[in-house]
Amino acid sequence: MNIKIVICFIIICFLPVASASTADVWAAKQSGFIKSNQSLSFENYLVISKTLDNTRADVSIYKNNALVETREFNVNEFKKYDNIMITLLGIYGDYSWISMSKLETKDVFRPLSRTLLKWGETYTIEDYSLRIDTFGSDSVNLVISNKSAEQAGVFSKDDFKDYGLLRIAVREINRTGFVELEFFTNKAPAINAEMSTDKDEYFPDENVLVTINITSDDVQNIVGINVESNPLTEIKPDRFSITGVTGTKSFQSHITSLPERSTISINANIETRDYLNNKYIVNVIKVINTTPVVSITKRVPEETDEENVNVTLQVYNSGTTMENVSVYETVPEEFNLKPLSWRIGIEPGNSTNITYQVSPQKPGKYTFPPTIVKWKIYSTLSKEMVMTVHMPYISITKTAVTNKSLTDVKLVISNIGDRKANVSVSDNIPPGYPAVYGKTTWSGFVEGGESAAITYSLQGIVNVLPDASGTYRDMRGVTRQVQSNVVEPEAKSINANTKKKESVSTPALKTEPYGLISFMILSFIAIGGIIAGVTFAAYLFAKFKRRK
Repeated sequence: MNIKIVICFIIICFLPVASASTADVWAAKQSGFIKSNQSLSFENYLVISKTLDNTRADVSIYKNNALVETREFNVNEFKKYDNIMITLLGIYGDYSWISMSKLETKDVFRPLSRTLLKWGETYTIEDYSLRIDTFGSDSVNLVISNKSAEQAGVFSKDDFKDYGLLRIAVREINRTGFVELEFFTNKAPAINAEMSTDKDEYFPDENVLVTINITSDDVQNIVGINVESNPLTEIKPDRFSITGVTGTKSFQSHITSLPERSTISINANIETRDYLNNKYIVNVIKVINTTPVVSITKRVPEETDEENVNVTLQVYNSGTTMENVSVYETVPEEFNLKPLSWRIGIEPGNSTNITYQVSPQKPGKYTFPPTIVKWKIYSTLSKEMVMTVHMPYISITKTAVTNKSLTDVKLVISNIGDRKANVSVSDNIPPGYPAVYGKTTWSGFVEGGESAAITYSLQGIVNVLPDASGTYRDMRGVTRQVQSNVVEPEAKSINANTKKKESVSTPALKTEPYGLISFMILSFIAIGGIIAGVTFAAYLFAKFKRRK
């Protein structure tokens, strides 16, 4: 019993919400862009249209192959025939965009907000203002106004009315002076669109495949696509129309004729109509370029770990006569190659490939400048190309110091590349200086960005140590040579942790200011005493001499 009560409560509470979000609308079943010699049909109805100008068309309606009527339609005008609605959606040049619809119940509104409106207050939502005028026994009279008009509406509980794209539903009426309102608005079509071509640059005699993808999570009533370009090109087909769109749909056009040496902007205008016949526009653009009659394409691998790399130059003649062309190539200076040139003749509609090789010696990025092609009074350039080389690159750094009667040597084997290398190193030992500690050879793997080291000592003091030599091999089996620097050993510096001998010296005389003055006075007295003593002794000596 309780379960039944809960189920009934759910149905009673949620059914009004569901009904307030739905509406009986004209759902398109067929649509299309038609010229005067074309027709559009659905069930037992057929439509023929002839444009009069950019706003009007003469539309003929047939039922069971019998003419019902021919009448003038304005853009966005519609008319019902039995259970079929026919609408002139738009005019594009000689094309009439027509839809044929049937009445269906669709979920076209989405909840917007809820509010409690009291008598004497005003509530504003979107472009509308609402207030309560009066209460009936089981109804309420609301006044709804916007900038252009004011109108009154009588609502019972769970009634709703539409005002433009706003739907107002009364959920509760309380005669003490308030009503509970719920607001809905239309579901705006949400479409994502993108346009692509199979490449970005074309020869003038090539076909361009244009792909337009539209994606929508909700069902769209009608979608129309118009494709055009600037400058104008021949696009086939250039118009599409589809109904009941959901998920992802793809449309393809072909451009069969291109102007030479041009930048072409391809534009797709995507127009969506919802179930209330509101219009929404999405634009997508794709820009492509075309080459001159004679064009040059340079090809190098974007990434490579090859020892020898091919550079290919393709010269193509899209014209109608044979052309004699000159090709001038500048090679990146890292390859130590002189500028290259060729003179060739190319038949119309044909191409010639020129290939040469470069041998990268270091990893990194190499930039190939544009190649120049000249013919008659014209010239053109290829694109600049960048190639990234992956490889190991080994360097050996040699250092040495003299230590008493020994010469200590260190070799650091560094891989500054980005690939692992299998390395073998052997140092050159000068005659007469045998190795007494450590090893003078090493082999092993060194990862990119890492290093290894060996140390050894030679008996005696060596003035000059020759370079060490080595080989390294990458995973492709390519073997390369490497040499270290030549070294003149330096005297071994005293280790910072070794204690220094303290020098013995006589400490300086330390005196305070008053002690210095006393010392000067005493020195003066002593000197005076010595002088007096010497004078007195001289006096006694002279007197003694006179007595004799």
